[in-house]
Amino acid sequence: MKQMMKRICRLVCVLALFVTIGALYSGTDAHAASTYKIKVNKKACTVTIYKLTDGKYNPIKAMVCSPGYATPTGTFHLGQKMIWHVLDGPTYGQYCTRITGSILFHSVWYHEQKKNTQSYTQYNKLGTLASHGCVRLTVADAKWIHDKMPSGTPVVIYNSDNPGPLGKPSAIKVSGYQGWDPTDPDPSNPYKKKNPVISGVKNQTLEYGSAFKVKKGVTAKNTTGFSATKLIKTKIYYKGEEDTEYKKVKKVDTMKVGKYKVVYSVKDEIGHKASKTAVIKIKPAKYVKKIKLSDTKKTLYIGGKASLAKFTLSATSITPTNASVKTLAYSSAKTGIVTVTNAGVVKAVGVGKAYVKVKATDGSGVYSRCLVTVEQLATEISVTAPSQSLEVGRAMQLKVAIVPDNATNKTVTYTSSNETVATVNEYGSVTAISPGTVTITVKSTDPGKKKVKIKLTIYDPSASDAASGGATGGEAASGSAVSVS
Repeated sequence: MKQMMKRICRLVCVLALFVTIGALYSGTDAHAASTYKIKVNKKACTVTIYKLTDGKYNPIKAMVCSPGYATPTGTFHLGQKMIWHVLDGPTYGQYCTRITGSILFHSVWYHEQKKNTQSYTQYNKLGTLASHGCVRLTVADAKWIHDKMPSGTPVVIYNSDNPGPLGKPSAIKVSGYQGWDPTDPDPSNPYKKKNPVISGVKNQTLEYGSAFKVKKGVTAKNTTGFSATKLIKTKIYYKGEEDTEYKKVKKVDTMKVGKYKVVYSVKDEIGHKASKTAVIKIKPAKYVKKIKLSDTKKTLYIGGKASLAKFTLSATSITPTNASVKTLAYSSAKTGIVTVTNAGVVKAVGVGKAYVKVKATDGSGVYSRCLVTVEQLATEISVTAPSQSLEVGRAMQLKVAIVPDNATNKTVTYTSSNETVATVNEYGSVTAISPGTVTITVKSTDPGKKKVKIKLTIYDPSASDAASGGATGGEAASGSAVSVS
């Protein structure tokens, strides 16, 4: 009796364990299932997958399908899953997921349980009512539901003219009697090695103003060899000069000389891609032959007024006068010395010499150049004199310093305010002539025209008023006086 009671207790415990595990599993499965919802629009032959996000079901994927007149409407829940399953006929389906009873999601059926025996006649019916009640899909879509949708996921089957929020995808067509489903992800699928083919793409040189249609003569075939011309998309890029970069534009404008790069691309119904590129060159009706500039040589200066550091370079004439394109491009050979804008404004930025090129944009290659020399102005001049006074009949040498050290022109001129009192020569030597005061002006010879002034007292020790010079005994106080104007 005791042995029997022990066995009963053990049995109850085992059953309780299974019930607990089942409850836990069921709760997890139910939670996962509630994350998704599948809607099958029987009339529009479209499946839309929804995912619960922030309390709302949002569409994430659309599939083309083939339900049948016998496909039931209503709300159901996903059940059993099978990689292969026997269908009516007998025929075979890949990646089957039970919706209700004998109604399944599955691939288009196969003659045999072999991946190269799918009925191509039935495959080409995808997107129409064609099944006996199941919901046929491509292998890729059937596998997606089989792998990603948990059992218990609700399935709503309904009828509407509106295919759904993501629209109705197109199914690729196939030819022949039987073969592989083009979407099957199996590495052995021969379609995995195939891609769309684009034809008729070629480089062209067009006359200025001629007619051009970007897709004329361009065709495409998809992975399975059917027309994909309607799937061709284009991206167009333009550049006016060889040394510039392509920029995206909306169309090929034959009234704009330069080069267009047209990229043709196709993404077919199963996501396979192909692309080809054509270069379209627009040549002018009449090329530029000569450009005459307002300046061929110019000197600019830095360190002074802004007006001395820039000028505007322009074309005074373009030959022939009826050239198709008269737009010009400006460039500096050394941007560390001068820069230039598209409007021809040349600005000095560093000492040296650089060519500014003005080039025709019509592809002729014609250009003219202006040699720009940039010089550093003297920004400051200082003058030192041995003394602020000088005895009649004697001379003193002025010392001049120019700032900055790299000033291009360091020559200066000297002038006396009163040559009857003192004179100054071109080297800065001052000679005292008669008693009095005199101002010596030192001035730079560059366009900055910086200058300084120094006042000197000229005295005659033999005169009765020699003391008026501010010195005694014929001796002047040593030092210097500098006045900057």
